[in-house]
Amino acid sequence: MVTFQDSASPALEGVYVNGSQSPTATASVMHNRRTQHRLVEFPIATDPLQDDRATEIKLLSFARPHMRAFHFAWLSFFTAFFGWFSIPPLMPTIKKQLHLSADQVSNSNIVAVSSTIIGRVIAGPLCDRYGSRTVQAVLLVLGAIPVASAALVTNYTGFMLVRFFIGLVGCTFVATAYWTSVMFAKQVVGSANALAAGWGNLGAGVTYLITPLLFDLVTTDDAVSDSVGWRVTLLFPAFFMVAVGVCLYLYSDDSPQGNYADLKKLGDPVHHEPEALASKTKVDMSKALVAVAKMPVVWILAFQYACSFGVELQVHNVLSLYYFEDFTRPAGVCNAATDASKCRILSQTKASLISSFFGLMCIFARAMGGYASDVANRRFEMRGRIAVQFVVFAGQALFLYLYSQLTTLAWSVPCLVAFGVFVQACTGSTYGIVPYVSPKLTGVASGIVGAGGNVGGLAWGFLFKGVPNRRMAFRYLSIFVAAAALLSAGIQVTGERKIWGKDDSVHGSTAATECGEGEDDDGGESGGKRARKEEEMMA
Repeated sequence: MVTFQDSASPALEGVYVNGSQSPTATASVMHNRRTQHRLVEFPIATDPLQDDRATEIKLLSFARPHMRAFHFAWLSFFTAFFGWFSIPPLMPTIKKQLHLSADQVSNSNIVAVSSTIIGRVIAGPLCDRYGSRTVQAVLLVLGAIPVASAALVTNYTGFMLVRFFIGLVGCTFVATAYWTSVMFAKQVVGSANALAAGWGNLGAGVTYLITPLLFDLVTTDDAVSDSVGWRVTLLFPAFFMVAVGVCLYLYSDDSPQGNYADLKKLGDPVHHEPEALASKTKVDMSKALVAVAKMPVVWILAFQYACSFGVELQVHNVLSLYYFEDFTRPAGVCNAATDASKCRILSQTKASLISSFFGLMCIFARAMGGYASDVANRRFEMRGRIAVQFVVFAGQALFLYLYSQLTTLAWSVPCLVAFGVFVQACTGSTYGIVPYVSPKLTGVASGIVGAGGNVGGLAWGFLFKGVPNRRMAFRYLSIFVAAAALLSAGIQVTGERKIWGKDDSVHGSTAATECGEGEDDDGGESGGKRARKEEEMMA
């Protein structure tokens, strides 16, 4: 625990960070003390040299500001996903009531993902200016409007509009990652991001679990018609979004030092903004974007994220209808052309409950992917991370292909679970590599890779629209995922060991220097030294 004392007090002799005295941090603490005019005592270990970010994660704590922000970060993202994917579980009923064709349903899935890309572009700068707490609260409250407005839809046009605006809540991922990055130090920020993102994504699985049950409850004993029932059901996620948005705004903080608006009123906000934000003004962002965009590894990771998070988005959109419409009794038992309802094995509720298994894997699988990448890195450095990347993507491709071949529930459901585990693990392992791509421009690299996920969701939406047979579409999708696995061999991070070929990394050059081979044949610098210099020049 870090205790802040009054700068005027003679008792101030240093700062204790993780139990060790840090005299060099005294000035930082005194500055914070003078600016805030109050005694601050954090109930969790922090590092004053990292703007009072927490150096540990106490999951059972709800104390302000760090752990309160962490729990509201994942809960708000969870709520956003709950509202974002509240319509797909009810799609069988909505499709029937609004007389939608299969093509129109596919179009609605596409627009629900496309709007997120737009939101991601503006969410980051808004967080820079107003703080993630405010941005997250506004996104949830405003996002609740189109969710509730879906109850008023009577035609295809209206349905497309509400799905487009509901999709904007998907950019809450930006605010979530931003929030945890502001609150947690570099020692634990990776784990904090993985947990918050994984538990947030869990909202999609839970909405598949709860929404159809609410629909059944509302329509029990024909209390209301199906046409009214699905509309009433969608009011629940809307109220949930508003409640969480209001609570997080009132009872959490933008940063360890306080809320951005309050800090700016003090007249010295720069010292309280995260280091990444304070230094961002010193970097020409357009040049940074160009520099990072020139790296092939960034686009490999973006494609891989499209084949993991993008796949997740598309599967969430189609899974309920897939189980409801595509799993039928044998042709000899009934005629699907004349009486489709009697041929279906599953009801809307049962189809959605099975579909929830895919999303529920988020509770552990994303963090598991990141953890596996970290463990491999400790033993084999970057080669270990790349190896894990290949394994999880190969596993995803394998189970997705098998899933596309299965026509019986007894085999399809276990395969869906295995597929879901590998999909989530892929998202975690991908972001285990991203921070190494360009350490001084991690935000830019992370933004490009993250956008790849949403673009992937959009692309796979068009794939499923162009291939009417969903099983065949899943099969084609497995081919793209397999290609993403193979591309792992092409991941080359400056200054890190490659998975194959000559080792020109910093590590390799160090070993070469020890053997008297510090220079190339032409008398120039070794590959590792050049790599470090190129990284510094680029950043």
